[in-house]
Amino acid sequence: MINKEDVLLAKQGDVESMEKIVTEYKNLIYMRNKNLFLKGADRDDLVQEGMIGLMKAIKSFDENKSACFSTFASLCIKRQIITAVKNYNSEKNRNLNIAIQGEGYSDLEDVIRYSSPSLKYYTPEQIMLGKELVKLLSNFLKESLSGLEKEVFSEMTKGYGYLEIASNLNKDPKAVDNSIQRIKKKVLTFLEEYNKS
Repeated sequence: MINKEDVLLAKQGDVESMEKIVTEYKNLIYMRNKNLFLKGADRDDLVQEGMIGLMKAIKSFDENKSACFSTFASLCIKRQIITAVKNYNSEKNRNLNIAIQGEGYSDLEDVIRYSSPSLKYYTPEQIMLGKELVKLLSNFLKESLSGLEKEVFSEMTKGYGYLEIASNLNKDPKAVDNSIQRIKKKVLTFLEEYNKS
């Protein structure tokens, strides 16, 4: 189970804590996307949005406020996915297709309650592979993102939307949106290559 110390360490860049949180919330992100898909897009796009929401939750979590991290993270993930769907529909004139398959999971506690025990217990191999993935992705982003993309990514992890990022960086919103799309594409390409190996 994730505690405030894990979140604070992840916020400060601790790879092990970050990986622990990502592993813990992976099922929630998949559950949030279970009944959604964007026509003409890949399901991984929404999973990536959920991961971005989780990163935003880690970066902006305030332990002095009353909400626990699980509630805050769940909300951030949900909002990020909803925003992505709205942006996709408004900017690309695409249709959102929702498959109604009974009741979904309402919060993190539901996911933990109904998920497999592996959500709480990890083998040393899983932990090692997770740490490796975080390090490799971090190095990949350092090497492959352009200067603007690095600035945009930094602002994204602080929880800003593309219009706020454009304002903060004094850049054209379209240029920022294009950078976000390139970042997502690069991350997806990295994950596809990683999963092949």
